[in-house]
Amino acid sequence: MFEEPFRWMEAISTRHSYVREKLKKARPVFGVPYDEGAVILGFTPQSGKIFEIYDRIALGGLGHPADIERLRMTLLDMAHIEGFSRSAQDVTIARLLQFGIAPTLKQNFEEIQRAPYLVQLLLAELDNKGVAGFYRLSYDGYWETFKKGAVIVGDWKVQAYIQKKIGETDFTSLKLDQALKKGLHLWEEGCRLGDSEKYKEDGENDKEETDDAPSTLKDVFEQWTLEVAVLNKNTGRKRLYRALGVDEIDALKEMALK
Repeated sequence: MFEEPFRWMEAISTRHSYVREKLKKARPVFGVPYDEGAVILGFTPQSGKIFEIYDRIALGGLGHPADIERLRMTLLDMAHIEGFSRSAQDVTIARLLQFGIAPTLKQNFEEIQRAPYLVQLLLAELDNKGVAGFYRLSYDGYWETFKKGAVIVGDWKVQAYIQKKIGETDFTSLKLDQALKKGLHLWEEGCRLGDSEKYKEDGENDKEETDDAPSTLKDVFEQWTLEVAVLNKNTGRKRLYRALGVDEIDALKEMALK
C-alpha cells in the first residue's frame, strides 16, 4: 500500500521520458510578432502543421498527427461554443487553455493506464487592441505565455536556445517578410544545433541513421512544405487570420535562400 505513490511517480517519470523521446526529432514551429500582427510558421512532410482556430487565433503543432487533429478539433469546438454562448471578444487562448484543454491534457497524462498525447502546441492570438500573444502547451497540460514570440521543438535544449534568440530579437519592428526571413534562419540554426547535439550523443558512426529530416533551408524547401499563418490587425475585417498562398511561399523561399 505504501509503495503505490512511489510507483505512480515512477510511472509519471517514465511517461515524461517516453513522450520526450518520441518528440525529439520534431522540427521547430515558430510564432513571432511583426509590425502588423503575428505569424506562425513550420515545415511539414505532409499538410497539417498550422491551423486556424478562430478569427484571431492560430495554432501550430508538432507530434503525432492524430493527436494534433484531436486537440485541434477540441479547441475549435470550444472556441465556437464560447463565441456563440458569450461573445467573440470572450474567445481567448487563455480561457480555452485554463478552462478547457489544459486540464484535459493533465488528466490524460496522469492516468497512467491511458496512452499519453504525443504533442506540443503553439498558439498565437491578437487581442482586441491588436497586441500579439503566444502560448506554448505541453503534452502534460502545462502551458506558458510569451509576448515576444515562442517556439516548440522536440529537443528541449534547442527549444531553450531558440527561445532565447527570439527574446533577443525585436520582431515587432519588422515587416512581415523580414520577420518571416528571420524566423526561417532561426529555424535552420536550431535544426543544425539539434543535429549536432544528437550526433554527439549517438556518435559519428550513427550519423547516417539519425539524419532522417532536412536541417537546411535549401533541403527543407525541396523536401517538405512550408505552412505559414498570418494574423493581421489591419485587414479591416473581423477575421484576422489568413494562410500564405503558393506565390507568397515561393517569393519567401527565393528571399530566404539568397
